[in-house]
Amino acid sequence: MVESRVALSEVEYEPPADELEEQVAAVMAEVLDVDQVGRRDSFYDLGGGSLAAIRICARIERALGCRVDPTVLLDHDELADFVEQIRLGAG
Repeated sequence: MVESRVALSEVEYEPPADELEEQVAAVMAEVLDVDQVGRRDSFYDLGGGSLAAIRICARIERALGCRVDPTVLLDHDELADFVEQIRLGAG
């Protein structure tokens, strides 16, 4: 059953700002089994851990063709920050 992000995150929902953020948010929502992921939502608040980070990064690689090390997500846990690291070529 998909969890509502409202029950997990204390920050107000801010929608993804562009297509890349939307794509990554969709992957994160699917792996974390939440209804949506906002720009300032913390991966940890939504139930993320090391195994989920590995799954998210593997799906991003398949979907977008860019390799992202799971430690990047663990260190930059908000969607907007994580996507910025992807843009900078973090791998």
